[in-house]
Amino acid sequence: MSEVSVAIIGAGPYGLSLSAHLAARHVEHRIFGRPMQFWERIAEAGGERYLKSYCFGTNLSSPTPGYTFADHNRPRGLETFEPCSMQNFAAYGRWFQQNVVPWAEDVDVARVDRQGRRFVINLADGSDCFAESVVVATGLSGFAHIPPHLRALPAPLIVHTSEIRNFATFAGRDVAVVGAGQSALEAAALLLEAGARPQLFVREDAVHWQTRVSRERSLWRRLRSPIAGLGTGPKAWTLTNFPGAMHSLPDTWRTRFTQTHLPAEGAWWLRSRVEDKLPIHLGTTVVNAREAGGRAALTVRGLDGQEQQIHVDHVVAGTGYDIDVERYAFLDPDMREAIARLEKSPRLNAVFESSVPGLHFIGPASAMSFGPLFRFVVGAEYSAQVLSARLAPRASQAA
Repeated sequence: MSEVSVAIIGAGPYGLSLSAHLAARHVEHRIFGRPMQFWERIAEAGGERYLKSYCFGTNLSSPTPGYTFADHNRPRGLETFEPCSMQNFAAYGRWFQQNVVPWAEDVDVARVDRQGRRFVINLADGSDCFAESVVVATGLSGFAHIPPHLRALPAPLIVHTSEIRNFATFAGRDVAVVGAGQSALEAAALLLEAGARPQLFVREDAVHWQTRVSRERSLWRRLRSPIAGLGTGPKAWTLTNFPGAMHSLPDTWRTRFTQTHLPAEGAWWLRSRVEDKLPIHLGTTVVNAREAGGRAALTVRGLDGQEQQIHVDHVVAGTGYDIDVERYAFLDPDMREAIARLEKSPRLNAVFESSVPGLHFIGPASAMSFGPLFRFVVGAEYSAQVLSARLAPRASQAA
């Protein structure tokens, strides 16, 4: 059985970035998972799908220059500001992996357990390895959130936006899309463009849209509303440029801020594909769902308290993600129980370490401890720099 200093679980933006930084520090490690799997699946579902974030705020991180999103796109004549397609981003991630982290292993982790002071990692191909430290970097995979009132519906009547494999399969079907954020709005547009008959159900009394930011702006405008990796405005600039600052704030304030900082809204480039193109039910809440004759029967309630029945062929939930330690099925149950929580996320110290010594979490799982920046790719660089610096001395001691 092989042994390494660090095992990284997940080969998305955070895992690949950390691997690049560990290699630069000569830390012996292995990284497991299909590179960019989550993003590839979203891109392959079809249609015009784009990132909501700026291209420069969606870089994977390498200590060696020349591997930003723009470095990949510019010589290919692709967009370097916004919007950049999901397919383009997935291709960039694969390019980064092939050139910077070619040792990534396309194999899933079946189980992680603790043996003494080491971790034992059982791989899906039947092999095993020991590691002094484990870093969980699986991103949003496995955390799709379906609200309780929709869970009574069986598959395929109910599906989360991230789990749609081909929008074309909904052609000619009546589809209820639930949600008001980017994923719900984009799903509604893609369903319509694929030949489905979608209608959108929104709890709020309006759908909110971002405004387009011009690259050419006055000095006053740039000072008043600076552009940063997380978005525009003083808050986005501060969070982007001081990524570790929120960790020192009280838990109650930080978790509330993380949950509410970015409201549900759609990207500017999506608006023309949704408004006046499909029915949008504002101020409407789905309060019950059941199967009826092979279709989904929804009870919806308006702001006036009146209820009505809606019958559709499918329900698409654009209802976000719910990071929950209990949903890390590959972690030994006793290990999961030993992980202290913030809400349902792991509570992490300043170097992304959980209450289980040597077990680290980066990416969206770290957002409750570090703030909303880490829900997005833009947080990968800080995570990789801090954690690689922490693990390098440990690797030297182990050697």
